Amino acid sequence: MKKILTLFFTLMCFTAYAGDNSTSTLMQQLSSIKSISADFKQVNNLKDYGEDIYSGKVYINMKEKALWDYTEPYSSWYNITNENIEHYDEINNQLVIMKAKDYKEYALLQVLMDFSKLSQSFTVKEQENVLYLKPKKDEGIEYINITFKDNIISKIDSKDNNGNLTTITLSNVVLDKKINDASFKKKLPKDVNIFKQ
Repeated sequence: MKKILTLFFTLMCFTAYAGDNSTSTLMQQLSSIKSISADFKQVNNLKDYGEDIYSGKVYINMKEKALWDYTEPYSSWYNITNENIEHYDEINNQLVIMKAKDYKEYALLQVLMDFSKLSQSFTVKEQENVLYLKPKKDEGIEYINITFKDNIISKIDSKDNNGNLTTITLSNVVLDKKINDASFKKKLPKDVNIFKQ
């Protein structure tokens, strides 16, 4: 569950983008994003456990759905809508289906789908090419820092309350191109174990 929480807290700030309108802040630009797809590399430095490295692809249609698709070192994915969170894990060959409203981070998942709500959960500071986010309440995370390069988000750093660090680096970012439904559909093995929580 810890990995899930870390992922969700990081995901919610994933699609930040800075436009070229000099009168707009980074936060104002967040609200105008319709979709994003990108390759990612995620490095988790877990306190007392060392470093884990993952890579894959992310797809988000704002206010609708998001898919965080890990391809290395093994297949694992999170498919998120306003109603459900589905998590598939190749190692355990299982799919866990959760109702988003039953989890503490539900409000933060809503932010993932609608960045106009970001300032409701975080205090925000902008400095040069970095957006600094601190939660207004104790949500299990200490901070999220978003770095921009050439007006597009390039890196996200976060630290949770247990001292675990996560860094996500993005590449091949595509903005505001509607992602078709097929990109969010994942094929499951016939013998997958399905659990509903």
